[in-house]
Amino acid sequence: MPKLFGTFGVRGLVNKEVTPKLAFDLGLALATHLKGKGKVAVGYDNRTSSEMLEQAIIAGLTAGGCDAIRLGLTPTPVLSFAIRHFSCDGGIIITASHNPPEYNGIKFWDREGAGFERRREREIECIVARGGKRVDWRRIGRVSEVDALNSYIGAILKRVPKLKRKLKVVIDCANAAGSVVTPRLLRELGCEVVSMNCQLDGTFPGRPLEPVPENLGELTRTVVACRADLGIAQDGDADRTLVVDERGEILSGDRVFALAALHYLRGQRRPRIVTTVATSSVLDDVAAKLGGRVFRTKVGEPEIVGEFRKRGGEIGGEENGGVLFFDWLPCRDGMMTAVKFLEALDSSGMKVSELDATLPRYHQVKQRARCPDELKPKVLKVLANRFSRYKPDTKDGVRVRFDDGWLLLRPSGTEPIFRCFAEARSEKRAKELAKLGLRELKSCIRTRKRSSR
Repeated sequence: MPKLFGTFGVRGLVNKEVTPKLAFDLGLALATHLKGKGKVAVGYDNRTSSEMLEQAIIAGLTAGGCDAIRLGLTPTPVLSFAIRHFSCDGGIIITASHNPPEYNGIKFWDREGAGFERRREREIECIVARGGKRVDWRRIGRVSEVDALNSYIGAILKRVPKLKRKLKVVIDCANAAGSVVTPRLLRELGCEVVSMNCQLDGTFPGRPLEPVPENLGELTRTVVACRADLGIAQDGDADRTLVVDERGEILSGDRVFALAALHYLRGQRRPRIVTTVATSSVLDDVAAKLGGRVFRTKVGEPEIVGEFRKRGGEIGGEENGGVLFFDWLPCRDGMMTAVKFLEALDSSGMKVSELDATLPRYHQVKQRARCPDELKPKVLKVLANRFSRYKPDTKDGVRVRFDDGWLLLRPSGTEPIFRCFAEARSEKRAKELAKLGLRELKSCIRTRKRSSR
């Protein structure tokens, strides 16, 4: 049976890997999974292929007997919110998140607004493989449209009071789905907003969608030129947020998560922070400040939600700037992350650089090496043996702890690559660890390539 799901959802090149037929089959599979009844919310980002896939998915859902609730263009967190707000039985968002415009993807959501757990993803794969069940013409589902954007914004404004300070914010939405919510939301909270790349364009001409330092040069310059208090960058479906301080320095996703968590959890007794093996030790520092604990999972939002559901938690997040506020939504929400970061900044009375300096400084190096998907399990096994004297954590990849830092070698769930993450208190040591990791990784890949010939 072919594997369809990666780290989170189905993703690939449009009309090659992600086709209208696959979209129909997935819609029909979900309807079959739901036994041909119930309501499913469907939303999409503004890629040029999204409406095409939406129509195919809705055709599959209704052919299988489910009603489809069309949200139209919407960020992913709004879909999660809408599922519960409109009492749906599940949801589908069409997005490839941070991938280039020639990609698209399909993610499944349960009735609580959380991404499907791995077991349910496998069930969908099985149904697609054997073929979904179409209903009799008298039971074909109906299609209706709702406005989820205003309801979502209204719900946040009920939870969050207006800011006391008039903060000047440059917001870069990458010409993507966040453009329809984030600038408006921040204005409603009292910010002076400078919009950048907030005109919707499915070819994403402003910058690459992934909010990483190499893609945010224009934002950093604009923050300094406008004398803004901070800059905010989001990815293609607005479930991730990065922050630029008033000097044009970029805060890593880990630190945005950590500072938001420190503010959000203050006053809570022994809070539980759920994160992944790839996240900075700064989260351990936050937990220590609060008298709480950090629990690490495999990489991926479904893994974090799964841990939360099993053992509880107050907040979750990843190193990429995706944060989950569990009493709000069981989903990464880049817009709520921006709001909570602004709340923390507002209440502190500090500048962003000063707020950031309240946490210990770490240096990170992130690199990658190409590796065919079929070799990944074998490479992992060799890596675990090579680092065995350090007793590595093999929960997801190979994570090696040293006295002065850590190293993670992990296969990507969406690309034919291995990722190499290293962190230490000094830049020199972080580079040394990354060099060590990449050298061993490339050696293992070469070894496995030769043995597979």
